[in-house]
Amino acid sequence: MTVAQVAWKTPVHRRARSRRMPRTRRSSRLTADEVVERLRSPGMWPDKVRSVGVIETHLSWVFLTSRFAWKMKKTVRHAGSDLRTLGARERDCRREFALNRRLAPKVYLAVVPITLDRAGVLAVNGSGRVIDWLVQMRRLPASRMLDHVLAAHAVSTEDLRSVVATLAAFYRARPRLAIDGAQYQRDLGSLIDANERDLCDPALQQDVAAVALLCDSQREALAQLRPCLDRRAFEGRIVEGHGDLRPEHVCLVKPIQIIDCLTLSKVLRTVDCADEIAFLALECERLGASRASRTLLREWRQAGGDHPEAALVHFYQSLRAAVRARLAALHLREKAYRGSPRWIERTHCYLRLARAHLSRCRGLLDARAELLV
Repeated sequence: MTVAQVAWKTPVHRRARSRRMPRTRRSSRLTADEVVERLRSPGMWPDKVRSVGVIETHLSWVFLTSRFAWKMKKTVRHAGSDLRTLGARERDCRREFALNRRLAPKVYLAVVPITLDRAGVLAVNGSGRVIDWLVQMRRLPASRMLDHVLAAHAVSTEDLRSVVATLAAFYRARPRLAIDGAQYQRDLGSLIDANERDLCDPALQQDVAAVALLCDSQREALAQLRPCLDRRAFEGRIVEGHGDLRPEHVCLVKPIQIIDCLTLSKVLRTVDCADEIAFLALECERLGASRASRTLLREWRQAGGDHPEAALVHFYQSLRAAVRARLAALHLREKAYRGSPRWIERTHCYLRLARAHLSRCRGLLDARAELLV
């Protein structure tokens, strides 16, 4: 489950009691579970509400009030993120806030403390001792999230043009990174290695030979695309971008708001602009919106003034599909999802897309090689 689904789209499936939760003890210390339980109370929140929706993710608790989503990080170590100290959770909240303000300044509003006084009174942005932190976000209309609009077959060319224009302006404003083509290629190669390592884990029950063939073929394509990637880096096309540009993270309001960027790793946010656009187009294709996918790529070439080789675009889409297949398959390691038809089918869907786009990429590269003979 993504943060976008949590904070803006997921139906509220737990409701707090309408009266203030009684304090069970007078103490200056509370467990994480006790903090969560108290935050379920409508009376805890500065915006007057009658009920509070509570959603749990791997790394966070999100409290949904009428106008806002309030995210509290869990005290956990997971996927390269160690949030077991108060300072680490504050830094993570502030990093999430700063990074997402770049593309969603009207959504990410503040980082506020949770406080506890000596009498054991818990408050949001109170005057007691700080015991945790919240990211305050404005809730967006679910009906205007791009995945919802695509499902309703209601997306327009103007909608997609606005998305592309927003991203083009964002990329132009990014500072130029000190990264060369060789380093970027190593980073892409590391993604291929990670995909192969995880997808070949027997616990994920994938066709190991097919996965190895896909990854070897991607490595060959990456080697053939080396001159193209060197040129992209030289032209400054590699930026610190969003890192997880999917339809459920794009809201078609004015101005466009793009939420929930990848915060854990700057390396994974360091991408070719065309790679991010290609990924968004890939996700539209997966959702059955091939026309929107083609429109995004066409509008990018016009608005972005960028004309990446078609073979490179297909390579990026193949690689990103394989990454998403890996992430989907990793759910199958968890007890709650073991044998889940949803994640099995999602994995297979992404692997089909990875092979299809790689086939197009290799066909274009082979045709180019024949012309050079």
